Amino acid sequence: MTHPHRPVLAVALACAIASLTPAHAEEHPVLAHADFDRVFAITTFEHRIYRSAERTAYPDTLERFEDLFALGGYRMEPPNEENEWYARTYLWAPSMMVMHLGETVLLEFFGINGEQHPSEIRAPDGAVIAEFEVARGEIAQVPFSPNMAGIHEFVSTQRLPGMVGQILVLDRVE
Repeated sequence: MTHPHRPVLAVALACAIASLTPAHAEEHPVLAHADFDRVFAITTFEHRIYRSAERTAYPDTLERFEDLFALGGYRMEPPNEENEWYARTYLWAPSMMVMHLGETVLLEFFGINGEQHPSEIRAPDGAVIAEFEVARGEIAQVPFSPNMAGIHEFVSTQRLPGMVGQILVLDRVE
């Protein structure tokens, strides 16, 4: 005998599984590493510390650098009921890469910490040359083939000033 709720459960399960796949995953096919000169694997990283105020006094950093904390990349909280204070920042790891002009690299950003990181790549002149988002548990692949030497930055726009990385693009010497 067939259970009367089995078809409904099957449909509900199929919908739940489909919802686990990011909606934008189908819009961005996986790029093959073999199609690039090199691949740089970059992860989001959250450095967090809890300290006893008895061991380390709560500093006045938040008040002295209020403008930096307003950018979203740094966070501090005063001592709680257990007399522990908290500090945290987000980073890219690694945050520095070197390549040569004429190379085509694949930047693979893997979201570990932080729910979302709206991000961009900026040319040495400050122009935004790519926009992308890194979400927790996902990999954002960004092909990168710069047309000028210099320091290019990859930046999480919600986690400044800590979440800024650099790609040093050197002129190719023949």
